[in-house]
Amino acid sequence: MNSELKIFTPIGMLGYGFSESIFWSTIADGIDAIIVDAGSTDGGPSKLALLHTSATSEAYKRDLGLLVKAAHLYRIPVLIGSAGGDGANAHVDITVDLIADIVSSHGYRSLNVVSIHAELDKEIVRDAFHADALRPCTAAVPPIAHSDIEDAPRIVAQMGHEPYVKAMKEHPDFDIIVGGRSYDPAPYAAFCIYRGFIDLGIAYHMGKIMECGALCAVPKTPEAMAIVRKESFDIVPLRPEARCTAFSVAAHTLYEKSRPDILPGPGGSLHLESATYEQLDDGRTVRVRGARFLAELEGKYTVKLEGARMCGYQSAFVGGFRDPILISQIDDFLDRVRAMIQEAIPHPYELEFHVYGRNGVMGSLEPETDTISKELCIIGRAKASTQAEALHVSHVALTCCKHMSYPDQVATAGNLAFPLIPTNMPMGAVAEFCIYHLLEVEDPTAFFPNHLHIAQGTGSGARYLEDVPCTPPSGYGYLGNMASVIRSKNAGPYELTFDVIFPDERMFALVKSTAILHAEAIARLYHIKPIDVLACVWWAPANAFKATIKRKIANGSFGEADTHGSAQHIPLLYLTVPIPRDS
Repeated sequence: MNSELKIFTPIGMLGYGFSESIFWSTIADGIDAIIVDAGSTDGGPSKLALLHTSATSEAYKRDLGLLVKAAHLYRIPVLIGSAGGDGANAHVDITVDLIADIVSSHGYRSLNVVSIHAELDKEIVRDAFHADALRPCTAAVPPIAHSDIEDAPRIVAQMGHEPYVKAMKEHPDFDIIVGGRSYDPAPYAAFCIYRGFIDLGIAYHMGKIMECGALCAVPKTPEAMAIVRKESFDIVPLRPEARCTAFSVAAHTLYEKSRPDILPGPGGSLHLESATYEQLDDGRTVRVRGARFLAELEGKYTVKLEGARMCGYQSAFVGGFRDPILISQIDDFLDRVRAMIQEAIPHPYELEFHVYGRNGVMGSLEPETDTISKELCIIGRAKASTQAEALHVSHVALTCCKHMSYPDQVATAGNLAFPLIPTNMPMGAVAEFCIYHLLEVEDPTAFFPNHLHIAQGTGSGARYLEDVPCTPPSGYGYLGNMASVIRSKNAGPYELTFDVIFPDERMFALVKSTAILHAEAIARLYHIKPIDVLACVWWAPANAFKATIKRKIANGSFGEADTHGSAQHIPLLYLTVPIPRDS
């Protein structure tokens, strides 16, 4: 066993692209494995329900082309998790086929490619349902119904490290492993375990950071390297302009997680209360120690099941309002549009207006409902049981928005500026998550069979608020001017999480001492019930505060205006914080 492992991640999501020059120079310096995540629920439910992919076929071919060439030339093992975005069997198989095409067309040596499937037979899920053995993944997830199981065209289980370890042991001469739906850090932890680095706390913590590439760097960049040892690991970004700091790596623990100290996954939880982050002398590398993985009790191993269903068809139009007379009465205008549509449409439908410049991004969470821009962008979205019915609804809505009169109107030629032709666009099927539940399993590898494929070859071998015209009251400051990072992000499909990260311990302590940030304050700020604030944590290792709330609409479902949840942080920017006199 080597004293350390060097694991290279060229990008946080396969298909998003990365630097070819950095890729080859890193490989030339010597690495032990290339590991890349390819999936997430971030992009919504359409991948699972409709077999969409996270990236285009051309994007996958480009990134896979470099990975396959590295495996061919340098015999570097490559591990890919959650193929296609959702980890469905079809997307695993498509990825394997793309690899085979690359090998064949470039005249590479034959490669051993191992696939790991992650779809469940519905009968297993039905039996679990009737045995009352399925429970929601978090408090934000609704209880499962039998119709949820029947409506989902496919159901995947999220695998831990065990199926990857099993695949490597059964096929020790593998070149590439293509995994179905995976816990994001599972391939990283598995490779560490397979190579003798068996501390799951170290392995999973490293994987949890690395699966995003160098997102933890300043500035954030794609390519990252982890150097793993028995009792620690180092994280270093590979672009010369980027550096990791103890602060930035600790802060990454908050990213898209419900809470930063305990991260649940298949078979147990990663505990980071005692983790430490040490800045090394080069100013770019951070050494991490102290994470613990606490396994679930024997016989209580759980995996997460994910499923989504089609729930109709949608169509949309995009346009802009600039007339100040109309803008001043926009709410009443749109109410009258809705009333006219209700009279004109006999079949069931849903209609949403997203008004950008009003509350288009934040929707019901927007606190500044009395503020309005000089011009508004409107997106009308209709949903119905067929594409034709959805198009009819959006057509009527578009016509009303273009030509309906309003009090004091002087511009009678039309109301709406529209940039796209055709103006009324069919958007295809719309999907929603319906399964996000835990199931206890006896064997963590039982649902995840692996298969060996021979890819036949012929060869051998900035500050936020400086320009805002308003100022806080005397004796107060804006939170946005006190924090170095304020962000929002999905924490799974049903939760929205907020991170407030302060530049130093002094500012962290100052804001914490004001007691301005707590669950009730978050509930007031976002117009939600206190019970829907699921977590509220001060996190000293990263000088940070985190809050997690229940989503009003699961990400990607019809009516959602911010699928990634990354534009919901604005009220926190303008939260007024009392400034102690001695500060």
